[in-house]
Amino acid sequence: MRKTVAYALDFILDTLDYSPDEPSVPAGEADLRLQPSADPMMKDQFCVVLWNDEKHSFDDVIKLLVDTTNRSREEANEAAVRIDDQGRDIIDMHANAARLLETARTFSQIDLGVTVRRAYDTFREQISVVIIEWILDLTRSRLGTDTHIMREVIASQLLAPRKPSTLNPNPEAQKALSEVESPVRLDYMFLYHTRLWKRPRLNLKEVYASILSLSHEHKLAVGEYHVCVLSRSSG
Repeated sequence: MRKTVAYALDFILDTLDYSPDEPSVPAGEADLRLQPSADPMMKDQFCVVLWNDEKHSFDDVIKLLVDTTNRSREEANEAAVRIDDQGRDIIDMHANAARLLETARTFSQIDLGVTVRRAYDTFREQISVVIIEWILDLTRSRLGTDTHIMREVIASQLLAPRKPSTLNPNPEAQKALSEVESPVRLDYMFLYHTRLWKRPRLNLKEVYASILSLSHEHKLAVGEYHVCVLSRSSG
């Protein structure tokens, strides 16, 4: 089980190595294709992802989805609900980069968070969300009468170093914790927290809370890594 949890955590981190720090639209097709990507084939298949915000009403988002993506009002309403609940939703996907960029700019012009990225990276992120939900479920599980063992397994792997990535390493990710001697998975998780969105962020917070409740030693360990990463990111 330790190996399974370790593999799951490394898949999440290998994916987030390539995720942007904040939603933005590439300036043009050349910039879109130059974005860091884990896709070994570098296929020209892209996704437009719309992000949740607190400035626009449901009606604003629904109307824009109907006007720009040929959705029915019912389909647009379902997408708006997913965006509100999950924090983002894929609203278009195909190989026509110019068309996707035009769609994305329509949303960004009214200050809605939107990204255009390769489909490979986008769907790896979606899989990571499912894995995070699975890890959260593990924190609530028990083995016989033991309610702590799975949380202890997760804690031990979060506080262990990452395995070498099977992907082509992203140079920017390599720099992220270059000043830290032997960084652990939790270092990266805290550093990449802003690359996630509403639902997975909340789920990870529950995972961290479940680890803190294990013992005083776990509180000190998690707190130490949290403070260190915050100080490095602010510096």
